[in-house]
Amino acid sequence: MFRLSRLVFALLSSLFLALSPAWAHDGHHGHGITIEQPWARQTGTRTMSAAVYLIIQNDSDELETLLDAHTDRAEMTEVHRSFEEDGIMRMEHVEEVPLAPGETMEFAPGGYHIMLMRLTEPLKEGDVFPMVLTFENQGEVTVYVEVTGMAGPKAD
Repeated sequence: MFRLSRLVFALLSSLFLALSPAWAHDGHHGHGITIEQPWARQTGTRTMSAAVYLIIQNDSDELETLLDAHTDRAEMTEVHRSFEEDGIMRMEHVEEVPLAPGETMEFAPGGYHIMLMRLTEPLKEGDVFPMVLTFENQGEVTVYVEVTGMAGPKAD
């Protein structure tokens, strides 16, 4: 069943990519952003927060800035950065994430992530839900987040 949901997710994502002006590429470099592999781990029934990970590439010729993210699956959504300081892992809210022209930034465990707080319902493996990212120049871009098992995405 998980394979089928991954196939449906891949097909929907491909269709969305083909239709989305934020991700459209006309063969020229420098026309927007590309977002790949948005995912989150499943949560337990009592878990109130989760993190979303993804890869953002600035394909434009100008500085782009991630300003915000939101989804109906959480009452509050913030961009966070995890880091180690004096041997202790810490996490902080980040107001914005600048992306230089041509830069690719991976939001991954132990680094940048999008924190979903006060989940409206648990995240179940195989679920796919929309999340809107707001960029300074590109505006709003909808991505579809795949919920994986606790180990994260499986390599194909």
